[in-house]
Amino acid sequence: MQRTRPARRRARRAAAWLACVAALLACHAAAPPGERPVPSQLAVAERPAHRLLPLEGAHNLRDLGGYATRDGRTTRWGVLYRSDALSDLTDDDVAYLERLRLHRVVDFRSTAERERDADRLPATPELDVVYRPIQGDGLDPEALRRSILSGEATREQMTAMLVDGNRAFVTDFSDVYADFLRGLADPDNLPLLFHCTAGKDRAGFGAALALLALGVPRETVMQDYLLTNAFSAEHTERMLRILRVVSFFRTDPEDVRPLFEARREYLQTAFDTIDAKYGDTDTYLRAALGVDEALQARLRANLLEPAGG
Repeated sequence: MQRTRPARRRARRAAAWLACVAALLACHAAAPPGERPVPSQLAVAERPAHRLLPLEGAHNLRDLGGYATRDGRTTRWGVLYRSDALSDLTDDDVAYLERLRLHRVVDFRSTAERERDADRLPATPELDVVYRPIQGDGLDPEALRRSILSGEATREQMTAMLVDGNRAFVTDFSDVYADFLRGLADPDNLPLLFHCTAGKDRAGFGAALALLALGVPRETVMQDYLLTNAFSAEHTERMLRILRVVSFFRTDPEDVRPLFEARREYLQTAFDTIDAKYGDTDTYLRAALGVDEALQARLRANLLEPAGG
């Protein structure tokens, strides 16, 4: 069957994203971490290939710059970063983060997660760390660990947990994400880094909201969400091998794989919940998160390149 034009366009976009990821990974393999540049310090054309930051102790810390909005502007480089946990950063990693001149770190992890794996961050006086925990049923890391190690977890349960979690981001955590967006509207908080544990669900929805509020199309937001799989593939396979051993081979890695991956159906559930409850993204941003015209204008002034720039 001959492909339709939309199908061909989607195939071209997918190929372009894969080429970008391949180039990015090649760049990261080419030089030691201390010699790799901060993306915002590169020429504009070179920045997408360095979106993932070159850290040893975090595998999913990346710059959210360079995404096109519906009105033809682009998100700024060097002001907004999303990440997985920062507890395993090396001394060189911490020194690299210092070069980002961060003013705020937002941690979406639960109290138990933070106490078990405290962040390692630059000891700079201007850095403000704020905790905005997203926790509840299905988000208890200790209960999840016991389920996985006992071999009781099934892939259906893991998938359902992530689907339900993304639905809950919309229905149960508006106050957390509203506060997060208000923080982005204050230029004194930038550059800002936000993270959870894997950097794909709680932080992934935060990234989606920030980009949507700036006018980035949903499909671009989805592509950014799915980049986690390319950047985390090696880490995921290593973790699955470890889980098989520490569970005394009671756990089938394929049963827990859904927990480690960013799957389209997860974020799409959040989008579908927004549409079902509010009708569209703009209404959701305004009614649930308080993103009125004034706040949106401040967000765009802070996080988008100047018009015509």
